[in-house]
Amino acid sequence: MRTTLLILFTCAMSFLVSGQGNYEIVLETDFDGLVVKGSKEKLIELIREGNPVRIGWQLDFNEDKEPDFDHWMDAEFITILGKDVFTQIRNINAQIPNVDTPQIKIIPNNLMWTAILGTNSKLVNRFVYEDLKIERDSLGQAIITDKIQEELDRREPSTWKVATFWAVPK
Repeated sequence: MRTTLLILFTCAMSFLVSGQGNYEIVLETDFDGLVVKGSKEKLIELIREGNPVRIGWQLDFNEDKEPDFDHWMDAEFITILGKDVFTQIRNINAQIPNVDTPQIKIIPNNLMWTAILGTNSKLVNRFVYEDLKIERDSLGQAIITDKIQEELDRREPSTWKVATFWAVPK
């Protein structure tokens, strides 16, 4: 029995490990949103066939057209809008890269980050904060003080230009 379980576990692990490399990039865009490889039409066709999608994106904070680092994850919520594809990135704990070390640090609080990534090479992103407590006047209208307005401004999404990679199983 123990040997049978060990064999089953080993087979399952081999399947999982070998399956991770079985994706192929069907669309790649550069920082300006130009298609470098593949086509948006093919990606849309594969999504409509029900294929799972992995997404990658590169950030270029110093705008030298060279990636500073990459992120990859499974696309979980996909929207096809016209000739473009968008995926909402689930909330993740905020982190800070240190390129000199190199090391990624988790911010030591509950700050979260979320975004929407598109085949148009735009990453619309924001931090996720706790709900604001906004007072209301006698008519139910929100009272927006300078402090509240500062907090609202801080919560506005940012848009970054990114290079993207869209992959489906081979």
